[in-house]
Amino acid sequence: MGTSDQGPDQAVVPDSLAGRRILVAISGSIAAVKLPQVVSALVQRGAQVRCVLTPSAAQLVSAPALASLSRAAVALDGDQWNHRESRPLHIELAEWAELVLLAPLSATSLARWVHGLGDSLLASVLLATEAPVLAAAAMNTAMWQSPGVARNWEALQA
Repeated sequence: MGTSDQGPDQAVVPDSLAGRRILVAISGSIAAVKLPQVVSALVQRGAQVRCVLTPSAAQLVSAPALASLSRAAVALDGDQWNHRESRPLHIELAEWAELVLLAPLSATSLARWVHGLGDSLLASVLLATEAPVLAAAAMNTAMWQSPGVARNWEALQA
């Protein structure tokens, strides 16, 4: 029987997340309140995590809490155009990410993404990234079933 240097409280870091660069993009759905747990779990499994919040999401979840959990500054709309930086933040984030986890995806952010609107930091990141985007839509049933949202979701799947 083999032995392990790990104690019972130490989690094994799956190789699939160790060192992986995951951008957690959070839009304004009430489900945003769950994202600190997601960020914490990703970091505990070895991922490098950065977060970007829409203004609506910033009303629902604490940017300082996410920064503490991710061990990285949280990107907000006001950070996009820093004249001291040589590149726009949306480009830097888009190129940094190996995976973009877009959760929760609100109806508004879905529409912006599908229609190619880059009017916010998160929307601009989505347009600029070449990384895969894993999107988890979250809205009430009536919104999800509305014709506009259904068309946007279908367009995204195409």
